[in-house]
Amino acid sequence: MIRSSSLQLQVPDWPYACRNVVDIARGRASIAPSGLPFTFIDYSGSRPIDIAMSYAELDRRARQIAARLQTRGRPGERVLLLYPAGLDYLCAFYGCLYAGMVAVPAYPPLNPRLRSRLAAVADDCQASAALTTHTVVDALGERAQLPVPLARLRWIATGEPLDAFESSWREPAIESEQIAFLQYTSGSTGTPKGVMVTHANLLHNLYAIALHLQFGPDDHHLTWLPPYHDMGLIGAILGSFSAGVPVSFMAPASFLRRPERWLREVSSRRCTVSGAPNFAYELCLEKVSNAELATLDLASWSLAYSGAEPVRADTLTRFAERFGPCGFQRRAFYPCYGMAETTLYVTGKPRNEEPRTLRIDSGAYANDARAVVATDPDGNDATLEIVSCGVPADGLDVLIVDPLTLCPLPDGDVGEIRVSGASVASGYWQRGALTNETFRECVETKAGAYLHTGDLGFILNGELYVSGRLKDLMIIRGVNHYPQDIEGSVNSCHAAIRPGCGIAFSISNAKDERLVFVQEVGRRDVARADEIFSAIRDAIVARHDVQPFAIVLIENGTIPKTTSGKLSRNPCRSDYLSQRLASIAMWTNPLFSKTTDAASVPFSQEPVL
Repeated sequence: MIRSSSLQLQVPDWPYACRNVVDIARGRASIAPSGLPFTFIDYSGSRPIDIAMSYAELDRRARQIAARLQTRGRPGERVLLLYPAGLDYLCAFYGCLYAGMVAVPAYPPLNPRLRSRLAAVADDCQASAALTTHTVVDALGERAQLPVPLARLRWIATGEPLDAFESSWREPAIESEQIAFLQYTSGSTGTPKGVMVTHANLLHNLYAIALHLQFGPDDHHLTWLPPYHDMGLIGAILGSFSAGVPVSFMAPASFLRRPERWLREVSSRRCTVSGAPNFAYELCLEKVSNAELATLDLASWSLAYSGAEPVRADTLTRFAERFGPCGFQRRAFYPCYGMAETTLYVTGKPRNEEPRTLRIDSGAYANDARAVVATDPDGNDATLEIVSCGVPADGLDVLIVDPLTLCPLPDGDVGEIRVSGASVASGYWQRGALTNETFRECVETKAGAYLHTGDLGFILNGELYVSGRLKDLMIIRGVNHYPQDIEGSVNSCHAAIRPGCGIAFSISNAKDERLVFVQEVGRRDVARADEIFSAIRDAIVARHDVQPFAIVLIENGTIPKTTSGKLSRNPCRSDYLSQRLASIAMWTNPLFSKTTDAASVPFSQEPVL
């Protein structure tokens, strides 16, 4: 077990001693009304435009929206927030809190394919209203065409027509244990479930973020992360706002269309803090040209956090090497670990320290579920380099347990990560059994109950190393294989491979588990499919000593992902078994029996081009 760290740092009692996060926003508006906490970088036109908002304006618009909600709603009701990224979304989020209602961040239902999930969220939380923009309302057209849970909502378009409403706002009594918002999980498997995040959870986690990221008066945060997910909303937006750190932000699509925009904005605005999941750093390595590289100055970037998915040592090394000439320093990297069920932040390293990696024996890791430090410092195919996610935040404890016996494990043994502390949420909305299983039916220690994270990892020298998801673990011929490790091995095995766009999973028949790998490639690469198959197969065999059963090449942009951009392994497995993948070439290993259960072999033995 590793307990909360004892960093010799100080964060003032205000604003984190407030009763709720509304008091923080109101306090900021009183202390520095003309300060500019948020600047939205609008890339919708021919050139980017800055749209800024002051503390006082945010407070005024939040009171307007709250007053409108209070005319027909009651405290505690759930309200969907269906905005594109922008200042309107932030005003609506605080408007819900100012009204004493429960915010439910989501995304505008403009894409018909995503409406079923959004309808499931609305139905699960029994939302009474939806806040959005006039543009979204107009685009939706006839409400009768929407799924029933969305059609029955009271739709409120915020904007200038709400002027003067702030005078009728009534400040509600908001206690720290009241729910501030529901953070719905990605829903990549099963029905989406809403994590109940209280004001107390938020205050504790916002304090932890400020303390461990060591925010200073000269910091400036830049983000493109989705504001309706925990990393973007809490880590980038609320964490910085509460600490008085200005935030410049753009829509996620602005980054995904042109990844160099992220680095260009860091460079031109002299931003000090910015971060993203591992895939975003890989995307910059792939898409940012040498010509663009020559225009960047990244010397101001002193904290580049990486979380929400496994942090790869190879990515850190290659990014630091590629962008080092632009002033980027490796010690800026800040690997961290967290999840919606803990509000967000759980572990991280001290700022300005080099990120630590550990090279371990891959055989002991796979066969014995134990991290044994490799004796060969230079590394070889029998070793694996993994990244430390640091130490727990102040007020949080982390424990590693055997997922079967529930017994705590010694340092170096891989098991399920459990977390305890004030940031751990109170459960899932209206899911009593699942809440009991995940949040309360835990190993009892002197420190109390621990949240089941569903993540695998180990502790060594007081630091947490994350292996992957418990449900993703593959056991092939009695050996443990983590899909993230196999995906990482394939990333650089061939020039046609798009890093971060491949998924490994296993399928079962009556006899054993078998490995399948699905990888995005461009259509013009189909002509060399055999060459790509061979490279993928050789990389997996060389590093993991397992023969893939099947390899599927699919069109660029079709790999299953969650709404936050994470790889979705279970849906990919399901699409493979039901032959729904957008495949352009397929291969099945002839070493396996041709009499294998048909349900496990949906593709022919020969490549289909």
